[in-house]
Amino acid sequence: MGNCESEENPTFRTINNDLLSSSNIYKNWENFNNNSSKSKNYDTIGGEKDVYRISRIKIKPQKIGTFEDLSNNIQENNTNNSTSSVSPGTEISDNYVLDNGNLDKFSRLKSLNSLKSSSSGSIFQVSTFRNMNNDKDFNKNNNEKKRIIRRKINSSDKALEIMTEEKLKKLNDNKNIDENNLNINFKKDIMANIVNEINFKCLKTIHGHKDKIVCATKLKKKRTFATGSYDNTIKVWNLNSYNCEKTIKEEGNVICLLEFEENMLLSGTNKNNINLWNISNLLLMFTFKGHQSWVNNLTKISNKYFASCSNDCNILIWDYYNKICVKVLQGHIDGVLSMITLSDGKLCSGGADLSIKIWDCLTGKCCTTLLGHKKWIKCLCQLTNNYLISGSDDKSIKLWSNNKCIHTFLGHSRSVRTLCQINDYLFASGSFDKTIKIWNIYHFNCIQTIHGHNDLLLIIIKMKSDEIISCSSDHEIKIWINN
Repeated sequence: MGNCESEENPTFRTINNDLLSSSNIYKNWENFNNNSSKSKNYDTIGGEKDVYRISRIKIKPQKIGTFEDLSNNIQENNTNNSTSSVSPGTEISDNYVLDNGNLDKFSRLKSLNSLKSSSSGSIFQVSTFRNMNNDKDFNKNNNEKKRIIRRKINSSDKALEIMTEEKLKKLNDNKNIDENNLNINFKKDIMANIVNEINFKCLKTIHGHKDKIVCATKLKKKRTFATGSYDNTIKVWNLNSYNCEKTIKEEGNVICLLEFEENMLLSGTNKNNINLWNISNLLLMFTFKGHQSWVNNLTKISNKYFASCSNDCNILIWDYYNKICVKVLQGHIDGVLSMITLSDGKLCSGGADLSIKIWDCLTGKCCTTLLGHKKWIKCLCQLTNNYLISGSDDKSIKLWSNNKCIHTFLGHSRSVRTLCQINDYLFASGSFDKTIKIWNIYHFNCIQTIHGHNDLLLIIIKMKSDEIISCSSDHEIKIWINN
């Protein structure tokens, strides 16, 4: 038949004889087939269901029985015998070629193996052979499933999120905003180098107020600024000498300040009034009356008009020269806490009703309402390219573009009280957690946290791109410089 069946192949003969001896196949087969010769000049092999006798002489294999018959015979003879050992890792093959010309050593070795039953110890178990194809199909399908799972795990598909059409639309909208408006890639290399150089340090600490300092504004006179405090005073400071040049005595707590024109300072107080002061001679020029509660913020609309907001839920637009209120903006259902003028001349206000409203000053109507914060909105600031940021008691800062919140800055552990733009790509925030944080507008990350104040941080203003001033409930004014 082939070299594998030659007597000159001792390896095959040894394995073959060991298997026959260990499994008692040869002995039991002699008992089963009484008509066979006692000379050991043949071997037996098992097909899928039938058993064949194969002579070492080149003749066609002869079918002599079935596995079922052989198994029954062996089980009767081996009822009281111990379990025979079977070579590990071997199995019955169902792919036999029983032709004299191409039956090779491998197929014969596979055919001469037997399976040991775990229950009875029988070498043959008919059910095993009958279900072999089903087991193979099961293993094949199982392995294929495992390969599919591995491909899925290793593929980039695992990073994809199943989302609703609404979420997908929102994602596309944000992508368009990022690409068309934010320009995240704008001067990335230059920005990276500049950001690495940001390191604000305290240059000077100024004392003078006797109570918390809640507001400050830069003055038109070079290197000067004014602060307002709950000690009922307004102080004018010179940064060259770090001294207080002038002090104005108010009737109540000073809540907000605005220099409308040079040497003419407006102050809002907890007495519901807005006072106009001449800084040069420290005289009170006029008192604007109209609000029914504290005046929380002031902003200049044009060279003729300014606006004020109050806890009475109203925003009043004033004619500065005629000293009259020309319009009342109503829409907030709770106190209006913060307010700024946008670059297009519209007003933006934030309130205790958790809303941000954008107003048309000519018509007095609310154009847009922005919702997103969960607590009072304490501060607003407009950034480069008309981005808007808002700070809230919910500890967050939200970035708005095209009337949508496109990012939320998180990092402060308490209320965000004040916001200030430093340059085209950086802004600062001050919080009740006593810290100042410097944020990158385009990369959405905090690049520096500044510690120094011992109490609530209430106001930050910018003097130069590398110089900011902060005021706190600790009665101190600190000058910070990037060096």
